[in-house]
Amino acid sequence: LTTAATNGFAEVVLGAAIAIPVAVAFFGLNATQEFAKGGAFDLGFVSMPLIFQRIPLGQFFGFLWFLLLFFAGITSSVAMGQPVIAFLEDEFGLSRKKAVGVLAVIVLIAVQFVVFYQKYGFLNEMDYWAGTFGLVVFALIETVLFMWVFGADKAWKEMNEGGDFQIPRVFYFLMKYITPVVLFVLMIWWFIESAIPTLLLEGVNEVDKPYYWGSRALMVVIFISLILLVRKAWQKSQKKEN
Repeated sequence: LTTAATNGFAEVVLGAAIAIPVAVAFFGLNATQEFAKGGAFDLGFVSMPLIFQRIPLGQFFGFLWFLLLFFAGITSSVAMGQPVIAFLEDEFGLSRKKAVGVLAVIVLIAVQFVVFYQKYGFLNEMDYWAGTFGLVVFALIETVLFMWVFGADKAWKEMNEGGDFQIPRVFYFLMKYITPVVLFVLMIWWFIESAIPTLLLEGVNEVDKPYYWGSRALMVVIFISLILLVRKAWQKSQKKEN
């Protein structure tokens, strides 16, 4: 809870509070919207350098900006990789070095597609399905499982277990009722407004379409591989119990 809150506040609140208002002030609302449409990284890596060229001490602030982005990338990578490492350690008995090595090899292979095909929208497609669409889908699934299947009262008890202070009771109501409803409405709205054009790649250049499909195929392979690993770990645990 602490990690998620801190990371979300730093990335969403602080990051957006810096990049978006400054971009709007220098380029105007329409130009900023065009930057945002250009891809997941255009606002931070294209518009901000142009801004730093126009302000006093721009090189210094540009250095700080990209240094912070570097640390954000490193810490986020560690945070995202840790569950996989812990899974390999706990379920398959790998040492930490071996688990890190396995993950490093997989990431090294997968990232080559991103590096060489980024200009064709490979990364943007991955970011959309994993970081935008997937975020809503898995948030809805996790909320329903945690608050309704596992049980809201037990979930609330677990959330407050060992804390220095109690989470305000209003979050119980928000997580149980408001959050799943809002996420479900977002999903329905997406299916009505954007599902068909997005799935059929309407508006995407013909040259880029094979790379978009390749990006989707890579994500499917990764997702299926994770499912198979979880299945194997589950079967292994069942054999131990029997």
